[in-house]
Order: sequence, then structure tokens, then C-alpha cells
Amino acid sequence: MDVRHDLPDTPALAPGVPARADEPPAAVGGAAWLALGAVASKSAQTVVLLVFAAVLAPDAFGVVSLGAVLLNVTTVVAGLGTSTALVHFRGDAERAARSAVTIALATSSGLVLLVWATAPGLAGLVHAGDLGVDVFRGVVLCVPLAAVAGVSAELLRRSLDFRRRVVPDIVGSVAGAVATIGALAAGEGAFSLVYGQLTQAFVVLLLLWWLRPLVRLGWSRDDATKLLSYGLGLSGGGVLTLVMLNVDYVLIANRLGTHDVGVYSMAFRIAYMPYLLIAMVIGGAVFAHLCRMRGAAVWRAIVDAAVVLHALVVPAYVGVIVLAPQLELLGHPWAAGVPALRWLAAYGLVLSALELLLVSLRSVGRTADVLGLGAFHLGALLVLLLLLVDRGVTAAAIAQFVAGVATLAVAALVLTRRVSGAEWTLLGRRLLPVGGAAVALAATALLLQLLLPWPAVSVPGLLVCGAGATAAYVGVLLLLDPDGEVVTVHLRRLGAARAAWYAAVVAAALGVAVGAVVAPATALLVLLAAVVVGAAVVRVEWAAVAYVAAEPFGDLLRDVHPAAIKVAGGLLFLAWLVRLVAGGRPALRHPGVAAVGVLALVVLASFVAHGADLDVGLDHTVSYGSYALVVVVLVDTVRRAQPDPLVFARRLALTFALSCTAAGAVGVADYLAHGGRASGPLSDPNDLAFFMVAALPLLLVAGRRSLPGATAAVLGGVVLVVAVLATLSRGALVGLVVMGVVALLLRAVRPRTAVAVVAVAAVATGALWFTHAAVVDESIHEKEHIAATNVDLRVTTSTMAATMTAASPLLGQGPGGFAEERDRFVPAGVPAVDQTVAHQMYLDVAAELGLLGLAAFLAVIAYGVRGAVRGRRWAETRPLADAVLLGLAGTLAAACFLSEQLYLPVWLLVALGIALDDGAEAQPSAEQDPERVVERPVLAGAGRW
Repeated sequence: MDVRHDLPDTPALAPGVPARADEPPAAVGGAAWLALGAVASKSAQTVVLLVFAAVLAPDAFGVVSLGAVLLNVTTVVAGLGTSTALVHFRGDAERAARSAVTIALATSSGLVLLVWATAPGLAGLVHAGDLGVDVFRGVVLCVPLAAVAGVSAELLRRSLDFRRRVVPDIVGSVAGAVATIGALAAGEGAFSLVYGQLTQAFVVLLLLWWLRPLVRLGWSRDDATKLLSYGLGLSGGGVLTLVMLNVDYVLIANRLGTHDVGVYSMAFRIAYMPYLLIAMVIGGAVFAHLCRMRGAAVWRAIVDAAVVLHALVVPAYVGVIVLAPQLELLGHPWAAGVPALRWLAAYGLVLSALELLLVSLRSVGRTADVLGLGAFHLGALLVLLLLLVDRGVTAAAIAQFVAGVATLAVAALVLTRRVSGAEWTLLGRRLLPVGGAAVALAATALLLQLLLPWPAVSVPGLLVCGAGATAAYVGVLLLLDPDGEVVTVHLRRLGAARAAWYAAVVAAALGVAVGAVVAPATALLVLLAAVVVGAAVVRVEWAAVAYVAAEPFGDLLRDVHPAAIKVAGGLLFLAWLVRLVAGGRPALRHPGVAAVGVLALVVLASFVAHGADLDVGLDHTVSYGSYALVVVVLVDTVRRAQPDPLVFARRLALTFALSCTAAGAVGVADYLAHGGRASGPLSDPNDLAFFMVAALPLLLVAGRRSLPGATAAVLGGVVLVVAVLATLSRGALVGLVVMGVVALLLRAVRPRTAVAVVAVAAVATGALWFTHAAVVDESIHEKEHIAATNVDLRVTTSTMAATMTAASPLLGQGPGGFAEERDRFVPAGVPAVDQTVAHQMYLDVAAELGLLGLAAFLAVIAYGVRGAVRGRRWAETRPLADAVLLGLAGTLAAACFLSEQLYLPVWLLVALGIALDDGAEAQPSAEQDPERVVERPVLAGAGRW
């Protein structure tokens, strides 16, 4: 959970740089991305907020609120505004950033020491007790992390890379929410805030370092002077704003205690949320629009924006006022906050209108007026709080409302003088439909509360009254505004149609928040699922990486839920479809993709013509079709990956290899603990071995980049080789031998690398054998005991597969036909065969799909091999092309003894091979120059490798 009153992100334009009329709409787009990050993070905070309220007593919640205030203040002070100054910096910002990091670390470290030393005094001042001391000292540890992260974040904003800029905010907020709720579930109470904030700070920092190069410590006196001269003003203004926004907490804590702080804080947070998620989002989008206006057009644009803003915030705040008693759903102790919530909701409505007026003044260059209004607001609030706070939290809420109304009135007078043609009667007439609809909303909610059979305070009552009141509001608004002027026309004119989408997100977040109180675990899962789906849809590359990482743990994930892997694949396909709908031609013009389509048609025809048992046949048909789609999606995704297709292809391959390495380590550990044959996250040892064979060249060849990387690749390769040995799979061992021979022929692996892997693997195997001699000896003995039987059984199943193919040569026995039809094809004199596969991939495919299916399957593989061979012609793609060729050599050889056509490795390698193919380009002839390697990337848009 973040702090109570976050400062808004600076609009997309750099500070002090006015927008031009001919400027492209990057500012609006940037504000939209920043707003998306704000909406997502605040939605996560809403869930955490209500879970806190449902679990903690008001006293403990008050300590949480005070800890959040302290974190907010120290975070703003920590960098002295130097990180934000980087956006405006004139000169080498990358160099200046090193000084900014040094300042941020020095200042934040000093703040940590200061808070740790003064924490007992601070806690005593606000009556927070020992719990407050622990929370204050815990949350301040986040400040150095946030200060350093802020430098990288502002550099991304300076480069206008808003899309990547919001990723850490969104992911960090969700990670912090998960950590906080987990700590609450573990009984950590108010200190859960510390766990959540530290988790969020670490995640944000690590993601920023992943998205852009690490900013190292450095110092330039000239750069530091420039940064501080600009940043100190920003920091001072931020502190002034924070004082205004948090002085009520401090005074209530000092005069009334943490219990009243908790009650007041809950009411304020609920009332503040619509302003934060609607008014500030619209204000950020409208600012760039107003900057382009001149003369009387400014006032017309302000009126349009006011109509849109109030059409969205008025129902939210009127609903809060009418349904305020539902606050007791969080527990009876919160009933005392109902009157304060109503006054604070009225204040939130005033604050939303005031936000638009302040944005308007900034857009016409009257920043001094904005500063003066802020000072007036603070002064009025401070005087009223000192006079009224001793009378309780409701009186403090009334003070907020009165100070807000006074500031709004003064701001309206100032705006009348600063903007030509200001006509308030026009605004009043335009807002009449909104006012009428608000009356209908309130009347409907009150009437439903009287008529419904449920208690006045109940979840069904809240949902029914909320839904009915919303429907009444929308219906009356459309009735009073039949031309749709309020709802439609000005949303489009302002370019702020996203506002309706944001409102829907807010409504969904509030729904999840209500669910978080009733069923926290379910609500958290829903929130995580929504974030995962949203991330995958935004970037199909992420969905692809997640899918290939999950496959080596397929059986383990199926134990968690039978549809886990299917969900991962479906998410990848959904994300790809969204990319197609969003625009851009797919990069699928390749005969290999056509061969995949032919194979899918043959599978379908075989199922229709000779389908086995419906359940088994349909399951195999879906599996074939799924992997065919995987090939298509991965080929297109790699070729159109952003920002660099080649980098993404390598990342995809290494992700699969690293996931297989982890699966191999689990398999070896399981083998040493229980004996038998290593299987681990895949139930069949042969399947695990097949994954290891496919991953080994991707790790050793495509993964070598530097000495540390090569060392890590060798160690990972040792894990893969040891895992293959622990599976006791002879087919996989054959694949390793074939792969080694091909590697030496292609010169894809340095002899010393091969020797190092073999030597270290031999030493590791010997050491494990020495330390677990009994386990290894027993496993080998069991394998020898059944070896002869296995050979005879493999001969029998291969004969059966060949006979099935001969019986139905065109389309085979249908998908899953070997398992369903095996009893009919058991040779004479042979007992019943329980095997469901032929243990020979090519014969298995022929038996089930016929010779047509086998030909299409081999064609798909051949095009993958051809693409990898062509990829070797270019220096940029040769490492990955070599790895794909080696992987195909090993897996295709191992498949002579294993049935692995319904597992990812072959399909992934084929997809990478096809993606590497650039047959449309002129290529050097192998006969003319067999050793020629051209320095040129093969994929369009590719850069570094």
C-alpha cells in the first residue's frame, strides 16, 4: 500500500515546456499511460486499505496511517527534487543522473538515521506507542530504495517512454499488496505495512534496473548545483502540499489519539479515492489540451472538461454520502466514522472541482496564483482544525469541507480574472442534467434501502442499492441530455474517452475491495488474475515468455489445477489475438506456417474420419491444435517483437532453457531423496529427459555472452546432463550423443566447452554416486532388471504402430487411436499391452494420423531445420540458429525411442527455426563460400544480439 496522499505524476510535458499547437498528441498519450499506472496502483491500494480495515482495530489502523504519512514526507524530501529535475535538465542527463543518485542516497540515508533516532519522540507526539516506533523505523527503510528508483524512473519519463515507465508502478503495487495481505494473514498486524512497502520498493527498483541501464554513483559539482537549484523548489512545494494534506492526521493524533486517527483515516481514504482516480486523471489529460487553447476557447474547453468531470465524480460522491452507513460492514468500531465520511465526501466533490480550476490556472501560466491558493487553503485549514479538532473527527471533517469551499470560491474569482470570457451561468446550465441525475441517484438509493428485505447495512443491500442508484443516474442523465452531449460529444472532443474506461476500472476496483472484506483470499486471486491477464494482453511477448517457462513444470502445475497449462496457452493466444485486432499485419508468410496449417487440417480430418473414443480423441486433437497454434503465435511474436526481434528470440530460448534447468534440479533432488528415476515436475522420467536434451544447446550455445555468462551456462549444462543421467532414459542419452557429434561438425560448441561440461558432469555424477551410493545402485539394478523387457515391449509397440498405419494408411486410427485401438493390433502370442504410446514419435504420428499426418509433421520439422540452417548465414543470428539445429538433432534422435509429439520442445525449436528464416532475402551460396558469415541481422527490425 502506498501513502495516503500521493503527489500526482507530472504531466507528460517536461516542466516549463509549453505545448505547441502543431505538437503530436504525445502529451495526452503520456498522461494516459501515467494515469493507467495510477489507476492500477490505487486499485491495489484500495483492496489493501479495506483488508486493513477489516482486520485491524481503529487504533492499529491509525498507526498504519501515520506510518504512511511519515513515508510520504520522507520520500518527497529524500531526493531534494533532483530526480524530477532530470526531466528538465539541459545537458547530459545520464551523467547528471549519477550525481542525482549520490544525492538521493546521501539524503535518504541521513533521513533513515534521523527517523531511527527520533522515532520514540515522534511516536510519543502522536500517541502511537511502541508499535508506532517499530512501524516508523520499518517504513523509513524504503526511502533509500525509492530515492534511487526515482532517478531511473524520471530518466524513462524524460525519454517519453511512458509505457515502460508505468510497468514498475503497476507490478510493484500488486507485489506490495500481496505481501501486505500475506503478512496480515500471518498475524503481523500493523507491521504488515512495512513488509508490503519494502516488497514494493524492491520490486520497483529491480524492474527499473531491468528496463534501463543501472545508474551508478558519481559526482559532478556543476551538475549537482543545477539539479539542486531546480529541484529544491519542487521539493519545497511538495513538502508544502504534504503539510496541507497531512496536517489533519498529525493534529488529530496529537489531540485525540491513534483510535480517532484510524477512524478519520478510513473515512478520508474512501472519500479521497474518487478524486484521486477520476479528478486527477482527467486533470492530467485536460492540462495538455488546455495548453493548446487561446482566448475564449480556453473557457469553452474548461466548461467541457467540467461537465465531463462532474458527470463522473458526482455519482461517486453522492453515492458515498447516501450509502455512508455501509462503512459498518468493516466492523462496528467504524460506525463512528459515518458522519465524518459524509462531510469528507462533500469535501472530495469540492476538491475535484478545485482541481480543475487549478489545472486551468496552470495551463494559462498562472503558477503563482496556484501557489497562493495552496497557501490560502493550508492557512484556512490549519486555523479551522486548531479551532475544531478537539470536538472529534466529524468536526475535523467539517473543517476540511469549509476550507475547501472557501478555497474553491477564491479560485473561481481568480479564474474569472485570468481567463477571458468566463461565464459561470453557462457552466451552471450545462451541469443541470448532472444535478438532476444526482437527485435521482440519491432518491433511488434511499428508496431501495427502505424497501429491500435485507438489513440496512449488508453486502446484498450495498450491491443492490449501488446498482439501482447507478442505473437511475445513467437513465435520468440520458433523459435530461437526449443528444448525448454530456456523455459522448465532449468526451470525444477532449480526447478523454479513456475517462469512461478509467471509471469502469475504478468501479471494478471498488467491487474487488468489497470482496476483499468478505472473502480476502478470493479477492486477491481475482486481482492477481486481472493483473496477469492485463499484462499479457499489453505485451504478448510477456505471455510467450511465461508460457515457455511454465511448460517444463507442466505436470506439477496440473496437480495444482488441471487446466493450469491450458490457461497459460490460452492467455498467450488471447494476447496474440488482441495484437492482431489492434493492428499490424502478422508476419506469417512462410511455407513452414502453411505446413503447420496443413497438419492441423489433417489432425481434424483424422479425428472426424477415424476418431477414437470421443474424450481421448478430442483431448489429443486439442493438444495437436494447441501446439500448432503455439508455433504460429511464436513465429509471429518473435518476428514482430518489440523492441528487438532477435533479442526477444534469444530471451525466449534462454527462458525455456533456464526453466528446464530448474526442473532438472528439482528432478535430481527428488531422485536423490526417493530413488527410482528422476522425474520431478514432470511425472514421466522420459519426458523430463526430453526437455533436458532440448534445453542443453539453448543454454550452452545461445547463452554464451561473456565469461560469467559462459561459466553460468556451463554449470547449468552440468545440471541438465546430470538430470538426463538420473532419468536413466536411453533415448535421451542417444540424443545427447547425436547432439555432441553434430555440435563438433558444425563447430557450434568449442571443444573446451564440451570437455568442461563433460568433465564437470562426470565429477558431479561421481560425487552424487559416492554420497548416495545405495540410491544410485538400486536404481541401476532396477533399470537393468527391466531393460530386456523394455526392449521387447518397444519392439512390440513399434510393430503395432506400423500395423495400424498399414491398416489405415491415409488418415491413421485418429488422434489417440493407438491407446484406444491397441487391443486389436496386439501380435499373436503376445500378452495384453498396456502402453498408450508406441515409444517412437514418428511411428506414433503415423499410426494416429496416417502417412498424410506424418508427411505434414515431417514437413513442419523440415522447415524449422531449413530456417535454422539459413539463420547460420548471418553472424547476428548464428548462435541461436546453431542452438536450434543442435536441439533439433538431439530431440529428433531421442524421438526414435520416445513419443514426444505432444510436448513443447520440438514445437518450440521448430518455431524458432522458422522465425529465423529469411528466405525472401538474397543469401550467399554455400558452394561459393561455405564459411562466409555476413554481419547482418535476419529479422526485420533487429538490432543488437
